[in-house]
Amino acid sequence: MHLVRGRDWEVELTTALIAEDEALLASELREELAKLWPDLRVCEIVHDGRAALRAFEEHRPDLLFLDIQMPGP
Repeated sequence: MHLVRGRDWEVELTTALIAEDEALLASELREELAKLWPDLRVCEIVHDGRAALRAFEEHRPDLLFLDIQMPGP
């Protein structure tokens, strides 16, 4: 969860990582998620396996949207 604080409030947002090697599909997924789940915070979109591992370690998202076949480990 990602904590967002305002002056007199705070909200926990669910975080997600999108790992998709096709940029258009990644963008479409982000757009659909924004429509269906406005409070979801996509912390990063990555395009290969190595970047997905790095982004996961860095952000520790609540959800992962992973492509089945991607370049890299």
